[in-house]
Amino acid sequence: MYKVTVGICCFNQDDWVYRCLRSLSSQSMHKDDFEVVIVDDNHKPSQTLEDVCAAMSNVLNIRLVRNETNIGLPASLNRILKTARGKYFVRVDSDDYVSRHFLYMLSTFLEMNENYQAVYCDYMKVNHVGQKLGYYDAHTAPIACGVMFTYESLCSLNFYNEEYKMREGHELLERFQQNYSMYHLEAPLYRYRIHEENRTNNKKQVEYYDSKLKGEENG
Repeated sequence: MYKVTVGICCFNQDDWVYRCLRSLSSQSMHKDDFEVVIVDDNHKPSQTLEDVCAAMSNVLNIRLVRNETNIGLPASLNRILKTARGKYFVRVDSDDYVSRHFLYMLSTFLEMNENYQAVYCDYMKVNHVGQKLGYYDAHTAPIACGVMFTYESLCSLNFYNEEYKMREGHELLERFQQNYSMYHLEAPLYRYRIHEENRTNNKKQVEYYDSKLKGEENG
């Protein structure tokens, strides 16, 4: 049993995943208190990802799960959640990275404030070489990552909705806030990388799932 499960899904982002894992290996939380579960959702098994996980295995409690076929992000996240062994769950995207105190601060808040079932932090946008592009308030500009949930609350919601191939995190947050309490921790503990291959660059799909989400809210 771990205090935290960190879930990472990797699809054609092998170039960034080492930086992501390096930030997790430098956490102020002791490595025995958290696990890192990575799903390889590439069209074919990634040798680069396997090599990186092997290289980090001496400093992280890391598990690599391979999808036999490409099943998409929400289904991959659910694979992680169904095998998670942590009291809390947080998603970190494979092209992003986090502050040294990310896991400690979010998990400590939840431990000390049991009336909240999730806590989310602010973030910095960074470019492809890690230069800071600006500070973002996660309350007014929410993202799907950098949110730590109690595992029990996610179980009761049946995890991610696999019908949402995009905006799956926003859809989860909508359902979550109808049933549970979240706290906004005003500290930029997450680094959200902006690059040419960001999923959100597909404006047509983003608009489609945003309208689907609004339709369900109004319904």
